[in-house]
Amino acid sequence: MKYLQHIIIYLLFTPLLSFILYLFTAHTWINLINVTFYISMILAIIFFIILITQEGILDPTSFGFRRLKYQLTRKKHRHTLDEDEFFKPTKVKKDVYIVSPWVKIGFICNLAYIAVSILISFAI
Repeated sequence: MKYLQHIIIYLLFTPLLSFILYLFTAHTWINLINVTFYISMILAIIFFIILITQEGILDPTSFGFRRLKYQLTRKKHRHTLDEDEFFKPTKVKKDVYIVSPWVKIGFICNLAYIAVSILISFAI
């Protein structure tokens, strides 16, 4: 039930926001398709960034930079970093990552709107 609610919200959010912005432009079919494409592209990028952050894809990069910072510090400052888990990490990634389901649903819905707007624009 909760997934269905998220799907309905994201299926209605992008067209509703597109229609509101469409009201401020010239009222042509091309402008509606363009506004829908722009809105869905922006939202897809935002959801993709959230998805990457929640899945921990950038954690190995962060781990490498933190280890490099620890190794490049002077010995007298290194003692203060020895107790800090952030600057002297022991594991590259966490054991479990929790990805919110609304992020995946929002990303997939906006990808679908991007594909539909591209297909409609080629059909015109």
